[in-house]
Amino acid sequence: MWTCKNLWKKLAPLARSSSTLCRQNARGVLLNNERRLPLVPQAHMSSGTPGSRGDNNLYYLLVGATCVGGGFYAYRTIKGDKERYQERINEIASRPNKVVPEQPITEAPGEQAAETPQAAEPATVAPAEVPAPTPVEFPSHAPYLLIGGGTASFAAARSIRARDPGARVLIITDEPDLPYMRPPLSKELWFSDDPSVVDTLRFKQWNGKERSIYFQPPSFYVSPQDLEKVENGGVAVLTGKKVVHMDVRGNKVTLSDDTEISYDKCLIATGGIPRNLQVIERAGEEVTKRTTLFRKVEDFKALDKVSRDTKSITIIGGGFLGSELACALGRRSADSDLEVIQMFPEKGNMGKVLPEYLSNWTTAKVKSEGVAVITEALVKAVSFKDGKVEIKLKDGRVVKTDHIVAAVGLEPSVELAKSAGLEVDSDFGGFRVNAELQARSNIWVAGDAACFYDIRLGRRRVEHHDHAVVSGRLAGENMTGANKPYWHQSMFWSDLGPDVGYEAIGIVDSSLPTVGVFAKATAKDTPKAATEKSGTGIRSESETEGTASSPVASSTPEPPPVLEQKDNYGKGVIFYLRDKVVVGIILWNVFNRMPVARKIIKDGEEHADLNEVAKLFNIHDD
Repeated sequence: MWTCKNLWKKLAPLARSSSTLCRQNARGVLLNNERRLPLVPQAHMSSGTPGSRGDNNLYYLLVGATCVGGGFYAYRTIKGDKERYQERINEIASRPNKVVPEQPITEAPGEQAAETPQAAEPATVAPAEVPAPTPVEFPSHAPYLLIGGGTASFAAARSIRARDPGARVLIITDEPDLPYMRPPLSKELWFSDDPSVVDTLRFKQWNGKERSIYFQPPSFYVSPQDLEKVENGGVAVLTGKKVVHMDVRGNKVTLSDDTEISYDKCLIATGGIPRNLQVIERAGEEVTKRTTLFRKVEDFKALDKVSRDTKSITIIGGGFLGSELACALGRRSADSDLEVIQMFPEKGNMGKVLPEYLSNWTTAKVKSEGVAVITEALVKAVSFKDGKVEIKLKDGRVVKTDHIVAAVGLEPSVELAKSAGLEVDSDFGGFRVNAELQARSNIWVAGDAACFYDIRLGRRRVEHHDHAVVSGRLAGENMTGANKPYWHQSMFWSDLGPDVGYEAIGIVDSSLPTVGVFAKATAKDTPKAATEKSGTGIRSESETEGTASSPVASSTPEPPPVLEQKDNYGKGVIFYLRDKVVVGIILWNVFNRMPVARKIIKDGEEHADLNEVAKLFNIHDD
């Protein structure tokens, strides 16, 4: 390389001189282009007298030597690089051979063991070190983007597809499961005789017919990577992904892995997160490990295992979920040594919803299922001592148990409000939306997370399955341009086993004045009998919305014995009043009469005699 630099220093003056002569000759040609130019001697790459052959020979010799030297240097460099590259490749290829002895041969399948000798060949082993390119799992754009994989999202997706058959809908859920119903997790699944129910998630309804908790099988959905390519659109579900940021101006969302997906229209149906008691959160890791916040499929599976492996479970909470789980676990305890305890601050089960007399009756029903009910229980402290969870109440009572189920309510999931600039209602919680369930021009909210304006009852937030169906369906319609207000009164239901069930609509609050009209129950006045009578495996209208049933014929068990109604609360209607107007109705063991209740609330009239109104429900018919 040093030789080449010296040669160039000698040749540079010659090159510059020759270049000057060439430019002068060219200029002469341009100035005398009208006459034939005389022949002129060739320009010589020399600073001496033109025609000097000695200088030319020296020039040619130096150029030739330079070319030969440069070529030889390039050859040596390329050859060296090639050798080093080959050594590096061989080193990489030999790496798998170093870790093969650490792999026990017995753990590998037979086919892999047969291929082991090939691992020594670099050509076949080298690709193992390079990870395969990750396939695209989802589209970068979705015309309809639904955040949340629950009932509201599924109902919206079906509604969108019904009005826009070619629509492409993408559902994003942080759960690993496809959209499913939550009510069976605290009801029918617990009464299944199938030991594999935690895996199949199929259950027999009260009438003996079978169905799955999933709205649709996997074949119903389009794979996310094919959503943009399918000819007629479809619904795709992106599972195990969480939306952490919304850019409402840019019409896009960001996932937890920093992936961005843009949208034309978006639905927020993020549901809620189970509340926990602060005394439990502060109790330490040992108590946390022995506490279940019941909400998802994983929670059902975990609690099912706990109920089989432990001796005592304490449920904190006396509302719908707590009372349903207490009855379910209480029935299971009849065949085992499981102790089931339920505690809550109210005077009776569902004390915030039912009038006191009916709440007391319900508490007696729960106790008859084998549950030790502790009323007016305020938890002061929780700790872990001597292998047990110790719960201290404010009145000095102490309860020792193996496991806690906290069923103390739901906190609407509104984490996206800050980044999206959406309003959260200060009174009810949830995203504040108008009567059309709209938060922004192209953003809607449905389900538990929506605080909506009910054109009949005012601003509300509802946490029930039927509301998720109704609001999800309405949001889907409005996303396709329907512009409909929320006028439908959603209902909810709860079952205390197969013998006692009730359906409710409107505002049902035990602090409101109530009027109850009851009659004696018969064998047909049970949730089990109601589903049997329908012939479809569906007990009430709410279950017909957004669900895909897969009934399977099976033998129907013997009808249950008629419960002895000590206070004649066998079946009846409870009216909830506000300013002498009916704003809520509970149908106690009265089924398939919800349209009547809905019309009464919609009319909003004062009634002089509610006993006459109760006759509309035919509760006195045998």
